[in-house]
Amino acid sequence: MLEQAAALEVDQLVVQRGSTRIGPVTLKIGCGSRLALTGPTGAGKSSVLLAVAGLLPIRSGSVVIDGKSMTGGSSIEPWQRGISWLGQERGLWPHLTVEAQCLLVGGSTGKNRDQVRTLAVDLDIADLIDRRPGQLSGGEAQRAELLRAVCSPGSLLLLDEPFSAQNEAGRGLMKQLLDRECEQGKSLLLALHDTQEEIESVQIQSEI
Repeated sequence: MLEQAAALEVDQLVVQRGSTRIGPVTLKIGCGSRLALTGPTGAGKSSVLLAVAGLLPIRSGSVVIDGKSMTGGSSIEPWQRGISWLGQERGLWPHLTVEAQCLLVGGSTGKNRDQVRTLAVDLDIADLIDRRPGQLSGGEAQRAELLRAVCSPGSLLLLDEPFSAQNEAGRGLMKQLLDRECEQGKSLLLALHDTQEEIESVQIQSEI
């Protein structure tokens, strides 16, 4: 039996941001698994996520998503990588309702309308999905952005400090949803300032 390709493999990845060198970083995430990048503010966790997503050039090393190389001569654009993104800066489109955004990113192979509404109930934003982002609080917007991310058909979720705007209840709802998504085959790479979760982690190092 052929071994299933890992969801994400990063080997000796080095990212340069200004005078700061981040890495080398090596990690592997299996399908349906999760991994956290940890470290203090400024360590480079977000930079690693951006590099994996193709939104930041890498200095050296390789990124392989679902068995396909994303670097070198076969570099693949961010929208072609089969990923979903939730960043620290709110990224909801201001002119569309939450539901419209979820259906747009879902396309023909992502979550359908009934699934979107069910997930919105799970995140306690069912009464908000007909609103635009400007009508949401910070915590509501963050949960709405997670909803949009999981509605994408992409199998790899990149989440940068995904619980930063949540109280304990909101954090619990988001974690339960992510648990179910992993059970259904999605894989997670998270950047967390600190974690007490029972989750494998990689400590990110940087130097000037």
